[in-house]
Amino acid sequence: MKTKRDAAQIEDANMSHRVDSHTAPPAVELRCGGLHLTVQRVPVWLISLITTAAGAGAAWWTSR
Repeated sequence: MKTKRDAAQIEDANMSHRVDSHTAPPAVELRCGGLHLTVQRVPVWLISLITTAAGAGAAWWTSR
């Protein structure tokens, strides 16, 4: 005999296998002729590298 707790556990297990139908839009989408580039998530290391390079470039430019 199944109890309400057993039914809830089975329902939770079934819910974990469902696919979310609300997907997030891509961070970057580039279409140029036959090229179609889609980036879902921008890596943190890339953002850090770009901001560090921009800061170093700005410091160098202003100190000239």
